[in-house]
Amino acid sequence: MVKLLKPAIEHRLEKADSGIGTRKRAAEHICCFLEANPKVARDMPLERERFYSACEDLLQDRDSERILLYLPLRFLDDAPATFKKAYCDAWYRLLNIRDVRENFHTGDCFELDARPSGGLERVVKCAHLTPWLLKFGYITAWQVSSILKENSDDEVLLQSFKDTWDYIRKNKILSGADLYALTSKTAHLPERKKPEPLYVSKKRLEWLDERNKPAELLTPSARLEGPFSDNIPTIEAQLEEIATRLNPSEIVLVGGSQLKGYGTTNSDLDVWNLEQLEMSDAFKPGSPHATHVYFNTIWLGGGSVADELEHIADHITDIYTDSVMYATRPEIRRQAIERLESDLLQYRLLHKGFSRFTGIDEFCIPPEMDGDCPFYCDEYRKIATMLYAKYVWL
Repeated sequence: MVKLLKPAIEHRLEKADSGIGTRKRAAEHICCFLEANPKVARDMPLERERFYSACEDLLQDRDSERILLYLPLRFLDDAPATFKKAYCDAWYRLLNIRDVRENFHTGDCFELDARPSGGLERVVKCAHLTPWLLKFGYITAWQVSSILKENSDDEVLLQSFKDTWDYIRKNKILSGADLYALTSKTAHLPERKKPEPLYVSKKRLEWLDERNKPAELLTPSARLEGPFSDNIPTIEAQLEEIATRLNPSEIVLVGGSQLKGYGTTNSDLDVWNLEQLEMSDAFKPGSPHATHVYFNTIWLGGGSVADELEHIADHITDIYTDSVMYATRPEIRRQAIERLESDLLQYRLLHKGFSRFTGIDEFCIPPEMDGDCPFYCDEYRKIATMLYAKYVWL
């Protein structure tokens, strides 16, 4: 077998201190509860207590509060008061975050010069969780009204709340009077329309064709929540072939959907050459935009560097945890963590991997909330929460 290192995200969790309150312990409690898959939280009293306590810890941590976006919706009901408070505090903070809308949908982002407005459409994604927060008593219609009033000039925020009105109406979550009071504050906004590209490139046609093709899974028994190193035997022959082409001092990083467990027999492995990465401004070690490349991949080395792989990998990934920039600039640190989030939970697990793997491809949430994707499906959210707890941190 070729000399390789399994993904750094797995190394980090294994090496993490196992004391009370650490990320490793939090991940263990969250995964233990979700793997048991109770129908309701109260079915497992001790595991329930540990699950909510661990979630509270992450919700209170500014680096980890975005786990809120993925927690299974059914466990918001009948949750402890301390969890509800931690959740609401994090939810209010996330009202200030503008995410790329397509990240939470199908990932259909046009080329830069094909975008009608020149940029990417934004959404306050936590606002799309409003129906469940109202239903389970986390917030009130009065609080939502106050948010809308205080942010009356923030069109992205108001539009994100407006997306939920039809769902709230159809499910009778609010009284007619309360809902009217809310809808009147967003009535001036245009209807949400799906943007169309200014032109359709060959690359886009190929992407659409590949997305819609039926495909055979490479590892139909994979665990999408990891560890990804369990999938290495399935791609061993490809890794061996890559290794035979390496120069003695060459190092490559290998990742993609096949490593993550939802790849198909005709999907390719993603391969990055370390020397080329080091010469790139966007993807050099320490760049927050390249965090996923260094953490979510297998490392392969040629004969003269094979025994140094672990030292080299540790040196590079330590930049994201030990450098002055990451210690003193929390916004850069959060960008790097969000890159891990998007790579592990969105591209392409949410966009196509989950549905291909599970066969679940019909969803009942309105299109205004981008509901024709797995984002609101608790089976997807269970996997996403486990991935987040274990691997989305520095």
